[in-house]
Amino acid sequence: MNCEICGKKIEGQGKKILIDGSILHVCTYCAALGDKEVRNSVVKYENRGLKFVPTRKTFEKNEDEMDIVQDFATLIRQAREKMGLSQDALARKINEKVSVIKLIETGRLKPNILLAKKIERALKINLFTRIEEY
Repeated sequence: MNCEICGKKIEGQGKKILIDGSILHVCTYCAALGDKEVRNSVVKYENRGLKFVPTRKTFEKNEDEMDIVQDFATLIRQAREKMGLSQDALARKINEKVSVIKLIETGRLKPNILLAKKIERALKINLFTRIEEY
C-alpha cells in the first residue's frame, strides 16, 4: 500500500491520521502532518462538518440492564451538599443549566444516562442499579 500523502510504499502497518476531517492511510514520516492519529475511531458527520469521535464506550455497564436509582434526587442533593457545592457550582462543573440541577434535585426531572454519568463523576456517587427481572 502507498502513502496517501507522499506516495511512497508504506513499510509495515503505516498509520491512519485525521487531516481536515479526512482519514488518510500514511507512512510514519507523513503521520506527523496529521491533526490526530486515528485508532479504533470513527468520523461522525454533524451539521457543521466532520467530528472526530473515539469509539471507546462512554457507558461501560450494559445499558439494557441498568436503571437510575429511585431516590436519585435525594442522593444527588446530599452528595452535592456533602462536597460543599452549590447548585450553581455543580451546574458549572458538569456544564449544565442550574434549572436542570434544580429540577433533578426536586425529582421533577429524571436525568438521562449521559447526564447521570456526568453527575456520578462530579459527585463521586453511584446512580445506577441493576434491573431485576422476575
